[in-house]
Amino acid sequence: MTTHDLTRTPPALLRRARLTFFVVAVIVPILITAVGVVVLLSWLPTLPAQVATHWGVGGADAFGPPATYLWLLIGIGLGLPLLMAITTLAAVGAHWGGAARLMGALAAGMAAFAAVMSLGSLAIQRDLTDPADVPGIGGLIALGFAALLVIGALAWLVQPRVRPEPGRTLEPRHAVHVAQGERVVWVSTVTMPRGALAFLFLVLLGLVALAVYMLGTGVEGGWIVAIVVAVVAFALAATASFRVRVTPEGFAARALLGWPRIRIPLDEIASARAVEISPFGEFGGWGWRIAGGVRTGIRMRPGPAIEISPPDPRPVLVTLAGAEEAAAPVEAYAGPAHAAGPAARGPRTGNS
Repeated sequence: MTTHDLTRTPPALLRRARLTFFVVAVIVPILITAVGVVVLLSWLPTLPAQVATHWGVGGADAFGPPATYLWLLIGIGLGLPLLMAITTLAAVGAHWGGAARLMGALAAGMAAFAAVMSLGSLAIQRDLTDPADVPGIGGLIALGFAALLVIGALAWLVQPRVRPEPGRTLEPRHAVHVAQGERVVWVSTVTMPRGALAFLFLVLLGLVALAVYMLGTGVEGGWIVAIVVAVVAFALAATASFRVRVTPEGFAARALLGWPRIRIPLDEIASARAVEISPFGEFGGWGWRIAGGVRTGIRMRPGPAIEISPPDPRPVLVTLAGAEEAAAPVEAYAGPAHAAGPAARGPRTGNS
């Protein structure tokens, strides 16, 4: 484990958190799904050849063999939780926090939801001779979500609350000395990794194709998908890339669209440093994030980040290559300016 991270999880607590996560995210879904599979297989001989597999506003509108629910139970109740567990363990690494704890709770809850929905959908059809007579499943859906919440809450409570320890600051690669009357500006662009951008773009294209199909064929709800497409497209364009500037006026990070943006004037900067961060482990994901109400900023990739600490207790972090170089001019400007007082800085020239 590196000792230069923004935070570090104590080894003993990390082992306990991982073990408990494995139990709730892997063992619990295996047990719930196994019980559900045994019950479902015992019911198959008593079910009709065709059962309702989908319900619309007017009731059941799609039918198929009862074994369909077996694969749904295994896929949603076991496959999805296992995928969540693997991706969480890979993404979090040694930086455990609330995001990993939440993913473990969701994995356990999803297994309970799949079991209730699969077994419940078949239970209401066991004594029917005509699948068209199957009742609605509104109450069953409510019961499924209740199971998700209850099991998820229990899985959340049994996992330990991890309080990471502060990590050390990255050593600056060189010192910056700003002479009187000299103006030093540091500029960089931080962008999402190409793989992430490609994935999000493919998702957007899929949503566009779905919206076009639904609107073109008159399928109900097409306008909702169109609104989702517009929101996703704007969010992707607004957060895919940021321009970061360090000037005598302070620190600024602005999306290429112009919004969102962060601006911290020099007289509001208490300190600056470079640190290593794990976006998912320490902040719950990538993009514009607020972590635990005590840190905010822009996390595009793992690795170095510049941390700007204003007088209030919410530091701003931005991941970027060369964070050590970016922190140096901030410290060079902020140190003498704070020592001399506002008069030494002169008037600010405005936002970048």
